[in-house]
Amino acid sequence: MHIEVISTGDEIVTGLVVDTNAAWLSALLLERGWQVRRRHTVGDEMNDLIAVLSDAASRSDVVIVCGGLGPTTDDLTAEAAARAFAAPLELRSDWLENIRERFARRGRPMSASNEKQAWLPRGSVLLDNPVGTACGFMVTQAACRLFFTPGVPFEFRQMVEEQILPRLQDDSGIQTRLRRFYTFGLPESTLGDRLSSLPWPQGIVVGYRSSMPLIELKLIGHGVTDADMEQAEALLLEQVQEVLVGCGDTPPWQSILSRLAGTPLYVQECASGGALQRLCRDYPQLTARFESQLPAEPGALQAESCGVTLVVGAEQDDAVALLLHINGQRFEQKVQVRHPDRASRERILAFCALDMLRRHLDGLSPFGEYQTLRRLESRLR
Repeated sequence: MHIEVISTGDEIVTGLVVDTNAAWLSALLLERGWQVRRRHTVGDEMNDLIAVLSDAASRSDVVIVCGGLGPTTDDLTAEAAARAFAAPLELRSDWLENIRERFARRGRPMSASNEKQAWLPRGSVLLDNPVGTACGFMVTQAACRLFFTPGVPFEFRQMVEEQILPRLQDDSGIQTRLRRFYTFGLPESTLGDRLSSLPWPQGIVVGYRSSMPLIELKLIGHGVTDADMEQAEALLLEQVQEVLVGCGDTPPWQSILSRLAGTPLYVQECASGGALQRLCRDYPQLTARFESQLPAEPGALQAESCGVTLVVGAEQDDAVALLLHINGQRFEQKVQVRHPDRASRERILAFCALDMLRRHLDGLSPFGEYQTLRRLESRLR
């Protein structure tokens, strides 16, 4: 299904308002197995609105338009749709009465300008807005359905979930399936090279999302069977098993920490800037501290005598010392992370320390082989 999203409003184009609606919608649709193909942002100018609506409708199965349905003169979306699709505006007396009743319940007079929100393109289907005065509507243009919603986030999100998603699911008649996998240590380009040429079952595609320091992989199946998904998962795992750090809907760090089953966890960090504590903060048996100065050599890092200790030491000559102490064993390594963004470097170091724990719990060497960082030395004591 080819889906495009259009966000309208001068405030969006100029950056005065951040377009959180489009990001939320794209992520939500992907969860349901539909990937947005294009997103557009257009200001409050009639000709621009008509052009982007007509263009998107000409190649899409679904277009979702957000904003411009208010009562003021700069709210042009309904009229732009009417002009783009030769469907003159008509008064919907049922929605006008709905607006009047809402104002009456609030004990407020209805402004004359609010009547504008009851004028919809001829032949459109009204989409209920249970919390606002601007209804949405759906226009069918050839093979494309265009859904129009107000831009107020809590109104928009409720209408998407209650009015649009059920129609997409019911009308497509195709069940979508989604499986998530998280990797650490390989860049997105390397993963793409490994996965792009595999013989995926028909109807299954792979999606990628970089969420520093992890790469999230999604298997998205349209109209496929459980057997198809199992086959695709086996293909995927064959290529990424050595860097797989989690799967499903639970964040990988939570999955790793849950395996400690209440064992006390002690975290000390310096070069990771608090990123390791943020990953571990929900673990109930956590004792953590950040120190501006810690040793730069692995052998000088201190560990608690009981429980599990993770330490990210100081940075010296582009190298950082890491320590995992568990069951009386010390696993020490010194790594080098070359990334231009400091916050990204901190997150890579933090997860590398946590991945030492994961690998040990999996019965593997805590010293993984990664492309996103370089190991200078390692030892077990």
